[in-house]
Amino acid sequence: MTDLEIALRELDVEWPATPDIAAAVRTRIAAAPAPRRRRLTWPARGWRMQLAYVAAALAILFAGTMAVSPDARSTVLRWLGISSVEIRREPSRPLPTGLALGERATLDELREADVPLLLPSTLGDADAGYLTILPDSTRAASLLYGDGPILVQTFRARVTPFIEKTIHSGAQLTRLTVDGAPAYWIEGAHGFAYTTGQRGAYEDQRLAGNTLLVDRADGVLLRIEGPITRERAVEIARSAAK
Repeated sequence: MTDLEIALRELDVEWPATPDIAAAVRTRIAAAPAPRRRRLTWPARGWRMQLAYVAAALAILFAGTMAVSPDARSTVLRWLGISSVEIRREPSRPLPTGLALGERATLDELREADVPLLLPSTLGDADAGYLTILPDSTRAASLLYGDGPILVQTFRARVTPFIEKTIHSGAQLTRLTVDGAPAYWIEGAHGFAYTTGQRGAYEDQRLAGNTLLVDRADGVLLRIEGPITRERAVEIARSAAK
């Protein structure tokens, strides 16, 4: 019996059903023809079959152990020298509904739609992407992250310099800069006005929380909205790249 098998047997877990390997091997040996002298073909094949059965049994035992008991997982991982590995089952993150963000779209589809797309590395992969048509028919890329939730939206527009005149009276506006670009932090219930150069429009609040607007030098307006702090929003904006 190997050290690994001993370690697995000592674990206090409910083991899955294990096939009767010994009986299967004996049956195969009894049914096989007697080997010819001075030829090793059958013994070599027999050993390969036995090793295959043993490997399959160990795989079943290991998979069952890893699935049924956190203590078993920790013991086996320590024995294998990879105790720093952590195995967790994360629940799926629910996404808000009724945001009127438009049609679902992949990142490749958003790029093909010729809308500016910025991906904040600090948020990881988006849970959903949308091609959003704004009130003035401007197209925007909208990425929704379930951790928050947080909305990251980009489109070709500007909010400077008339944003301060269009914020609702119940909201608080703070001017700041993000990597040299003018930015606006809005707390409380709000919407904001923007212009695409030829026409202007007003965009309502979509998620409960606060909003950071970054008026980038390349003509792209970056909108980050959700129940987040100003420091977190600035961190997200600084990590956003094409």
